[in-house]
Amino acid sequence: MGKIKRKSLKRDFVKYFLICTIFILIGSLLIGSLAEKMFHLDAMEYVLFVGEKGNVEIRKRAESISEMYVLLLDMADLFQCIVIPLWSLMCIVICGMIFYRRKIEKPVAILSEASENISNNRLDFSVEVPEKNELGDLCLSFEKMRAALQDNNLEMWRQVEERKRLNAAFAHDLRTPLTVLKGQSEMIVKYAPKMSEEKIVSTAEMMKRHIIRLENYVDTMNNLQRLEDIEVTKELIEVKEFEKQLRITGTAICTEKDFTLFQNLSDIQNVKIDISVVMQVYENLLSNALRYAKTKIEVTVDRHNEFLMLIIADDGTGFTSKDLSNAMKPFYRAESKSHNEHFGMGLNICKILCEKHGGYIQISNENGAKVIAAFKE
Repeated sequence: MGKIKRKSLKRDFVKYFLICTIFILIGSLLIGSLAEKMFHLDAMEYVLFVGEKGNVEIRKRAESISEMYVLLLDMADLFQCIVIPLWSLMCIVICGMIFYRRKIEKPVAILSEASENISNNRLDFSVEVPEKNELGDLCLSFEKMRAALQDNNLEMWRQVEERKRLNAAFAHDLRTPLTVLKGQSEMIVKYAPKMSEEKIVSTAEMMKRHIIRLENYVDTMNNLQRLEDIEVTKELIEVKEFEKQLRITGTAICTEKDFTLFQNLSDIQNVKIDISVVMQVYENLLSNALRYAKTKIEVTVDRHNEFLMLIIADDGTGFTSKDLSNAMKPFYRAESKSHNEHFGMGLNICKILCEKHGGYIQISNENGAKVIAAFKE
């Protein structure tokens, strides 16, 4: 396909200007000719001469021009001086109106409507690009600006809704330890003189555990706040060094389970990633797999298109249908014996970090739980 020829508003203006000039010139010539015919100037240049013998001749008027001829000549000049400027003005106005209607009116109306919509925070529309010229470029710039504003608005509202949901979940999960602490403190105040030392110590230890739990909640929320401010900085990392870090970290975390690392990056020398973000996701996923694995955890490192893939699989019971729908939501906890120590933020944090890195996270079942974390290089 050939390139679409780009139109120029300046070229269109010159074209209309030339057309207008041609009409003015043609009109001026016609007006001059019309003036001569109207005032019979061509006839006044000749006189009828009757000779002595009675013969009639038409001769060219001599240098001395009659007063009538001079008057008619002045009237013709006056006519042309009035009509030609009026004709020229009319041509300019008509050509200007046609140029405006065809080339300027529609883009200006589109931009005016777009400005009004944007000022009223209505962004669910699109800016039409009427022609490929300078005003069309301006319309296209408006459309890009509108799309960027709409994306920013959607992201802002998504964050607001996410924050509301987090706050609601946080408040809900805080209610239980706070209720326990309130009940225990009221019991101590009311029955302390009658309580045995062993009972007081037992109650104090229970209150301490719930206080620690509250502290952990606060730390978790602080970590979430910091996640929003993380800036991803990608650097070239040698595959051998990256594999070494994965192996050392996996061995250190999975002390109670068999840990195996498979690497499918033999055909490349480097990966371009933010190593701190990738390792944080890796550690969270390993810790999560460790809670549910029976005997082993397998990690596969692969590359697909422009994404680096970390695949963590365990031989546990896998995800339930409820888990598959809700596991990456904040504060969601699957049923497990360790749920009291786990606040359900692991997969949600991993999801946020993967998206910060331009990637995604997927969960599924394959002889146990399987999690794929993808990072765009």
